Amino acid sequence: MRNLSLLLVLGSFLIVNTANAGFLIDPYLGTGQTKSVFDAVGGATSQDDDEDNTTVTGARLGYSFLLLSAGIDYQMASVDGSNFTNTSVFVGVDLPILLRGWAEYFVGSTTDDSDFSDSFKFKDGYGIGLGFTGLPFVSINLEIQNLNYEWDGSTATGYDLATATTVLSVSLPLDF
Repeated sequence: MRNLSLLLVLGSFLIVNTANAGFLIDPYLGTGQTKSVFDAVGGATSQDDDEDNTTVTGARLGYSFLLLSAGIDYQMASVDGSNFTNTSVFVGVDLPILLRGWAEYFVGSTTDDSDFSDSFKFKDGYGIGLGFTGLPFVSINLEIQNLNYEWDGSTATGYDLATATTVLSVSLPLDF
């Protein structure tokens, strides 16, 4: 009888937990500003550059369980006429006070700009975001992303590149 009671308690716990689990699809569209810092390599001089009107589209795809979520973020950004495709993994939490937050680690970044891709190689990146979920079906998000690139050009003189992007976006978080 005791084993049966234990089995029923464990079974009900598993049923309740799987009822709160699901797939997460979170498409987003936004705009932002990118600041780039070129660090000198091999005798070059350092310089800063600000780019306005960064356009960002993408989606977070993953799995959610109770208040936690994790998955992959695929992002397409247009900065100063060059298109970038960034891929990251994320971990998020939905707070019960109309807020949600997430952190992401970028695992890849590619571009269609041949001058940029011939000169720089993606190194690493990270981001942190906060979303307001008080509106029906919509989340308003503020995200800060930092991506780093290494000089990969043929000359000894060049730059390592660090970018900081602030993104304001609107998303539609769907949890199935």
